[in-house]
Amino acid sequence: MDKILEEADEIKSSEKNVTVATQLLAALPEPAEDEKASIAVYNIADKTGQRQETGSAVVTQGATDMLITALARSRQFNVLDRSSLGDFMNEQQLQAEDRLAFGEGPDLGEMKGADYVLEGAITEYQVDKTSGGMGISVGGVGGSTETAVARTAIDLRLVDTTTAEVVWARSLKDEIEGERVGVQAFSFMGDNVVEFETGEGKQEVINLVVRTLLEEAVFDLAESDIVN
Repeated sequence: MDKILEEADEIKSSEKNVTVATQLLAALPEPAEDEKASIAVYNIADKTGQRQETGSAVVTQGATDMLITALARSRQFNVLDRSSLGDFMNEQQLQAEDRLAFGEGPDLGEMKGADYVLEGAITEYQVDKTSGGMGISVGGVGGSTETAVARTAIDLRLVDTTTAEVVWARSLKDEIEGERVGVQAFSFMGDNVVEFETGEGKQEVINLVVRTLLEEAVFDLAESDIVN
């Protein structure tokens, strides 16, 4: 067992899910614990209206989890996960009804309150091919060249839980250009390949852009001094 633990890094196959913006969060100096504002996150919705032929969403439904991770990575705030509030309330209710063994379960009346709520949505999404006029000319006839671009936008706002005032808001968008690796295939930022004939890989590329935008938004919030 000791040998296995010593070789843990060689055994593990997972990689940290980070973006180029993750280093911004890591570079922030961590404030003292009593200087951290408490921020609650409920749900970051997909408001693009994009759906696959099967009816399922094209855009990631994990934006809420990505935002919570970004806030935690920044170490600037006390992060309150309200996205699964019903689960916590069930545990509180079990305790209130005296259904748990003595000494086990949560202490009632100790749930931490939020100074702010951070909410918003994914508001734009597109992965498209575009044609330009700089392609190869054959027999004197000008050709065209195709590129692929993934675009996403998010809107976030910070709301004071005492006054309901929006004290901070950002709308961020980004796009990344794909490199052709096949007739209908383009590679975005490494191994993220989109096959346009089948649509395969589009969601992974959008997830990458969404995570980057959320991390940059959290960095902007931390730098704004709004909650300090």
